[in-house]
Amino acid sequence: MSNQRRTTQQSPSPLSPFQDNNVLTEDQWITLASIVDTIISPETQSIGEITKEAQFKSAVDAIKHHAAVEDEALLSEYLAESATSCPGFREAIHRFLVEQVDSGGKKELLGVLDALTNSRTSWLLTGHLTPFAQLTLRQRERVIQSWATARLQVFRVLFRSFTDMAKAYWTRTSPTLGRVLSYPYTPINHNYGPGFDFPFIVFPPLPYGSTLVPATFETDVLIIGSGCTGSVAASVLARSGLEVLVAEKGYHWKPNHLPMTEKEGMAHLFANGGVTLSDTGKMAILAGSCFGGGGTVNWSASLQLQPFVRQEFARKHDLPYFESSAFQHDMDAVCETMGVGTSGIKHNPGNQILLDGAKKLSMKAKPVPQNTAGEAHACGYCTLGCGSCGKKGPTESWLPDAARHGAKFVEGFQCEKIIFADDKTTKGNKIAIGAQGIWTSRDENSGVSGQVYRRPITVYARRAVVTAAGALGGTALLLQRSGIQNPHLGKHLKLHPVNTLFGVFDKDIMPWEGGILTSVVDEYENINSTGYGCKLEGVSMLPGMALPLMQWKSGLEWKVHAAKFKRMAGWISLARDKGEGEVYADPTDKYRVRVKYDTAKSDQKNIAVGLVALAKIAFVEGAREIHVGVAGVPPFIRRQSVKTYTSAIDASQTGENNGVAAGINDPSFLQWLSRLELFTVNGLPADASQCSAHQMGTARMGSSPTNSVVNSRGAVWNTRGLYVADTSVLPAASGVNPMITGMAVARGIARSIVEDLGLPPTQEAPKSKL
Repeated sequence: MSNQRRTTQQSPSPLSPFQDNNVLTEDQWITLASIVDTIISPETQSIGEITKEAQFKSAVDAIKHHAAVEDEALLSEYLAESATSCPGFREAIHRFLVEQVDSGGKKELLGVLDALTNSRTSWLLTGHLTPFAQLTLRQRERVIQSWATARLQVFRVLFRSFTDMAKAYWTRTSPTLGRVLSYPYTPINHNYGPGFDFPFIVFPPLPYGSTLVPATFETDVLIIGSGCTGSVAASVLARSGLEVLVAEKGYHWKPNHLPMTEKEGMAHLFANGGVTLSDTGKMAILAGSCFGGGGTVNWSASLQLQPFVRQEFARKHDLPYFESSAFQHDMDAVCETMGVGTSGIKHNPGNQILLDGAKKLSMKAKPVPQNTAGEAHACGYCTLGCGSCGKKGPTESWLPDAARHGAKFVEGFQCEKIIFADDKTTKGNKIAIGAQGIWTSRDENSGVSGQVYRRPITVYARRAVVTAAGALGGTALLLQRSGIQNPHLGKHLKLHPVNTLFGVFDKDIMPWEGGILTSVVDEYENINSTGYGCKLEGVSMLPGMALPLMQWKSGLEWKVHAAKFKRMAGWISLARDKGEGEVYADPTDKYRVRVKYDTAKSDQKNIAVGLVALAKIAFVEGAREIHVGVAGVPPFIRRQSVKTYTSAIDASQTGENNGVAAGINDPSFLQWLSRLELFTVNGLPADASQCSAHQMGTARMGSSPTNSVVNSRGAVWNTRGLYVADTSVLPAASGVNPMITGMAVARGIARSIVEDLGLPPTQEAPKSKL
């Protein structure tokens, strides 16, 4: 198929019709609206009680300066905008409550809203006998501000929950923010790639009134999951001559739909409508859930597993494969297929700042190899899908190769359970013979927003069943629903917790442009030779993803802060976590994953080491403001007189040796930095929240059923014909973006399946092409 690019109008990807289900009573909505309209507040000069004249003028001047907006009407509209005045905001909040919040969290939230609606109980939360919605705007603002620093944790949780909600959904629905920032919600004049025409199986609807008989399908190998790992397994197994069916819960979106807007993309491309929250609400987890899985929404980073981690996997967990030449060959092979390299990289300002600052401070740093076949890929929107097909993820490499070798595909398949034969092996092992689930069609327009129909499906697999449904419960919960009993199933969850740091500069950065993650500082990846530490990397800088990570202080301050976004660069401190968590099924919904995870103190300290380093990099590169994503830490604001030098000696050579131009040795900066440095000793504050885009370990590999779920070949203990081939099997955190590690392991497991079935070795897959 031709690789020719074409420019065309982007196709819409509307959401399915929203079913309110009366999740909120009218009184509850009025109270919730009063909360979010305090956080994203209407600010006008004409209402004296709301904003003093001097404050308002200062805000207007700051927005004009940072956003270069001279349109007075736009400025007034932006400042006067409240959260609920934004078209789509109320629907977004209701979708969030219905589709994303688990039953326990929803009950707690509604209870708080009821308490704030009642005069007697409102007093306990606000100090006022008047219901919250009847307070003045400034009274409401002071209440919310008081929650942030309250002694009791319940108030701090309320502050985080409501401010995060308001910031996220205002940023994605505001009709003015994009205009203030000159931010296009999808790329302008985007070159769409041709894509690949996948042969999806479609099951016809049953005649009206028919008995709901499952449709059946037979294949040699069933692979559940189409992401980075499932796609590699599909290619290897199809190349061996096996009939392969890849079944995916999500849907395939052709290039002309990508990248989506943040509103559409979070719903269509990610698990749980965008974000899965841990039970405490302190960990926000991003996981792909679409055809191509995480490979459709990741940031192209293609780092191989470090030698010291390979050694730990091999020796501590008795898995010699990870120190073998076979594993190295598996990593090299997956990189070769996707054209992984650094030759096409053109760093955007944020990634260049990371490299330049690290060099000035003698920190070890390097470009991050990209899976872009050696071509430049300046797409800051790629976390919402790659319309150019420049990112050679599953849908541009492994899945097309599998299709060319006869593989077939099903989308919209929610797998309920794996089915086993009535008989067992002579050793008493259960024999996997397929899977059952519910298939949901597309609508009449080949989308998912119209009328659809559902059918129960049974897939029979003659040779093997492979689950690659993901470490965020996809695989673990499926195995549990299928009757697999193992004390390690769902346990040992690793998340690579991250905290963020943002710099505001004196020039436009346009952070949504260019490659997302093309540089890394790995100076601190192996602190004190423990095997644990942190990496410093770039982060997706789309407003709806990055702005909600920043702290809220007041409604007016937030509007000013958001308007600075075009001059911001952002980075993450990512820890290789020694601590671990657990996934389990929601008691009211067997398909909804719940997460128990609290970042271990040692991992918090390592994250803090990275934040200190990032602050130094931002400062030495001239950041005017430095904002840390840790609750309670104020931003650093550089005085106009402070210039950037790395030492007092550098300053003296300019004739400005007055202690003000001493670079990272500037007294005001060091005083501010000392607060961050305390976290490297004591750990982060109790209310510090983290994010994660990497999930590993919930069906880990090991040497026996007493320490693992699968053996070194990926086979589930005490079964035959059942394998796990995703990052669930990693015995500990990888410490690098896990795509290459996961793909390599999946390739190794797929080779083992071929060998177990008595087939000759599979030929190598060619370099990525459509």
